[in-house]
Amino acid sequence: MAEDLVTYETDGAVASITLNRPEVFNALTDEMFDQIVAFVRQAEADDDVKCIVLAGAGRGFTAGFDLSSPDDFYGGAETKGGRFAVAGLRRRAWVMRDLLYSAKPIVARVHGPCIGAGLYLVLVCDFAVVTDDATFGLPEERFGSAGTSWLYPMLASQIGLKRANELVVTGRKFDAAEADRLGLVNRVVPAEELDEAVAQLTGALSSLPRDGIATGRTVAHLAYDILGIGQSFTPHYGVHPLFVMGTRRSPDEFDFHETSREKGMKGALAERDERFGGDYWGW
Repeated sequence: MAEDLVTYETDGAVASITLNRPEVFNALTDEMFDQIVAFVRQAEADDDVKCIVLAGAGRGFTAGFDLSSPDDFYGGAETKGGRFAVAGLRRRAWVMRDLLYSAKPIVARVHGPCIGAGLYLVLVCDFAVVTDDATFGLPEERFGSAGTSWLYPMLASQIGLKRANELVVTGRKFDAAEADRLGLVNRVVPAEELDEAVAQLTGALSSLPRDGIATGRTVAHLAYDILGIGQSFTPHYGVHPLFVMGTRRSPDEFDFHETSREKGMKGALAERDERFGGDYWGW
């Protein structure tokens, strides 16, 4: 059932939202994004809930956005017009904004792969507890695309411009230890200790008074506005698709979408990995 792509449950003061496509490492779709936001709204409206956990079922958090149909990523804009790309990216940008500005604190519970849009979700959560075998990456450039533009201000403010450039422009993979050093996560624990570590954090959050949580969230949102983080979403959907759709590549340059049309998904992934393999990339 489509409604089971993301699940929701509560346990005392904690609401849990779980990505539920384990057979494909919880590859994300627009329908799943919509369900995540709907469940966050449900938790916000429930006065018994004080915090939210965002998790992934199965062997990992999420492998990122589902690219099984590459032409769908921009809403068929290549043939129907750029407005469809703008509409699609606006929809996804608002998902990230809605999570960032949630009225209840959100804890990302991360294990295994946390790639692309999965890392976006971690960045807009308030806390992240991850296993020591978790892996991260922003691989858009390896698809012959472009780094996500809304991410730059948030990432640069957290880890510095040079590190942000490296992670976004190269798209290399990095491990939980590096994510911890960069300040992108709160705690790194062995896999067998993940649930306990998350429970400790949500227990602490649940001990706070409701009005205190509401005030704290408001102050955080004011800080985001002062730092300009909340202003980065509109340029993303307004500018990013137009740049990407206008990108032209010479015959020796890799274009994942075009290659997938010619060789299929497996062929495109194989060529991508051949071009961008090696120790530096980490893939």
